[in-house]
Amino acid sequence: MKLLAGLLTAVLVVTVLLVLAVRADPDVPLSLSGADARIPYCTTYEAVIVADLATETLPTCAPHGVELRFPDGYVIDLPDEPGTGGRSDGGHDYTYVDVGAFGMYAARADHACEHIEQWGTPEAIRRVTEAFGDDYVCVPDRP
Repeated sequence: MKLLAGLLTAVLVVTVLLVLAVRADPDVPLSLSGADARIPYCTTYEAVIVADLATETLPTCAPHGVELRFPDGYVIDLPDEPGTGGRSDGGHDYTYVDVGAFGMYAARADHACEHIEQWGTPEAIRRVTEAFGDDYVCVPDRP
């Protein structure tokens, strides 16, 4: 059973890194070592409050299958497997990235990409913005 859990974790880590690499600048990929990517899943099913992600404290677990609540009331349902995702609604684009042991990153930007808000541990924010840029949350070529 532990072998199966280990294999599943390895597949998950590779999948997350591949998904992140698709959006990444090939010269500055977001990379996590195996130890950085491995963090146990949370066993509680409380909603993740985006404002609470702005902390110096590293997480002890990765949230999954719960709501991610932004300060303006917008909610994204996190999938059962930690990863990355985004949505657009109203006048904003929303995104999140599981940055493994460094916590979750979340961001919101207006459609003009003039006002961007980011939440996460300083290291999660640094890794995401270094890999993808400060405007990662912005949807390109919006009609």
